[in-house]
Amino acid sequence: MVGRTAAYVKVSQRVVPECLWKVDGDRPVASDGSVDWQDPEDFGQRRRYTRRDVHLPARVRVRAGGLDLQATTENISPGGAFLRVKLPEDTVDFDASIDLPHGRGVRVRARVRWRRASPPGVGIEFATFLADADLNRSA
Repeated sequence: MVGRTAAYVKVSQRVVPECLWKVDGDRPVASDGSVDWQDPEDFGQRRRYTRRDVHLPARVRVRAGGLDLQATTENISPGGAFLRVKLPEDTVDFDASIDLPHGRGVRVRARVRWRRASPPGVGIEFATFLADADLNRSA
């Protein structure tokens, strides 16, 4: 089933609705059906949620080096994503903005969990969800 869902993520004392899409092949399709984020495999993954393949633009801000980089989100889940971007090797924490369909977006403080050399990219965990003002202030 292909669709989108509003995933409510509790951030301290408030709840932030975010829209996440599943992708069937190369074609995103909208529906009002919910997305099952649990891993369907018996043996499962090491992740809490299954990641869904996407192709979404993203912006990465590395506070320590003052870098502002363009990235592509290759997959996403409520707990993290994979960004195709070449980050400095010593980068562990950074802010990211991922553009979602219909003008929505996810702004997060992220932590690098693993790296891929070719093509370059990082698997990230969403540490904190940010308001737009928080992302702009961290620049």
